[in-house]
Amino acid sequence: MMVDFLKANPFVSLDDYMWKMNPCLIKLMAKDNTRVHYLSEKEKKNKKKGTKVINGENLLSDLGIPILG
Repeated sequence: MMVDFLKANPFVSLDDYMWKMNPCLIKLMAKDNTRVHYLSEKEKKNKKKGTKVINGENLLSDLGIPILG
Protein backbone atom coordinates (compact mmCIF):
# COMPACT_ATOMS: atom_id res chain seq x y z
CA MET A 1 0.00 0.00 0.00
CA MET A 2 2.83 2.41 0.81
CA VAL A 3 4.41 2.10 -2.63
CA ASP A 4 1.07 2.62 -4.40
CA PHE A 5 0.33 5.65 -2.23
CA LEU A 6 3.73 7.21 -2.90
CA LYS A 7 3.38 6.61 -6.66
CA ALA A 8 -0.04 8.26 -6.68
CA ASN A 9 1.15 11.20 -4.55
CA PRO A 10 4.67 12.12 -5.72
CA PHE A 11 4.66 15.28 -3.59
CA VAL A 12 4.78 13.16 -0.40
CA SER A 13 8.25 12.00 0.60
CA LEU A 14 8.94 8.68 2.29
CA ASP A 15 9.95 10.53 5.45
CA ASP A 16 6.68 12.47 5.49
CA TYR A 17 4.71 9.29 4.91
CA MET A 18 6.40 7.37 7.70
CA TRP A 19 6.77 10.02 10.40
CA LYS A 20 4.53 13.03 9.74
CA MET A 21 1.25 11.50 8.53
CA ASN A 22 -1.25 9.59 10.62
CA PRO A 23 -3.13 6.56 9.21
CA CYS A 24 -6.43 8.47 8.96
CA LEU A 25 -4.86 11.15 6.77
CA ILE A 26 -3.22 8.52 4.57
CA LYS A 27 -6.53 6.70 4.13
CA LEU A 28 -8.32 9.96 3.27
CA MET A 29 -5.63 10.98 0.77
CA ALA A 30 -5.64 7.53 -0.82
CA LYS A 31 -9.33 7.85 -1.67
CA ASP A 32 -9.57 9.11 -5.23
CA ASN A 33 -12.39 11.66 -5.49
CA THR A 34 -11.54 12.79 -9.01
CA ARG A 35 -13.32 10.02 -10.91
CA VAL A 36 -16.54 10.72 -12.79
CA HIS A 37 -19.42 8.45 -11.84
CA TYR A 38 -21.99 7.98 -14.57
CA LEU A 39 -25.48 6.93 -13.55
CA SER A 40 -27.05 3.81 -15.01
CA GLU A 41 -30.50 4.01 -16.56
CA LYS A 42 -32.02 2.64 -13.34
CA GLU A 43 -30.23 5.27 -11.23
CA LYS A 44 -31.34 8.03 -13.63
CA LYS A 45 -34.94 6.84 -13.31
CA ASN A 46 -34.71 6.74 -9.50
CA LYS A 47 -33.18 10.23 -9.45
CA LYS A 48 -36.12 11.60 -11.47
CA LYS A 49 -38.52 10.10 -8.91
CA GLY A 50 -36.70 11.88 -6.10
CA THR A 51 -35.14 8.74 -4.67
CA LYS A 52 -31.62 9.21 -3.41
CA VAL A 53 -29.18 6.50 -4.51
CA ILE A 54 -26.23 6.01 -2.16
CA ASN A 55 -23.38 3.83 -3.39
CA GLY A 56 -20.60 2.39 -1.25
CA GLU A 57 -18.08 5.07 -2.21
CA ASN A 58 -19.80 7.87 -0.29
CA LEU A 59 -18.49 8.74 3.14
CA LEU A 60 -21.19 8.01 5.71
CA SER A 61 -21.41 8.97 9.37
CA ASP A 62 -22.13 6.42 12.10
CA LEU A 63 -25.85 7.06 11.59
CA GLY A 64 -25.65 6.43 7.83
CA ILE A 65 -25.96 10.11 6.89
CA PRO A 66 -23.75 11.18 3.95
CA ILE A 67 -20.92 13.44 5.14
CA LEU A 68 -19.93 14.84 1.74
CA GLY A 69 -22.21 15.50 -1.19
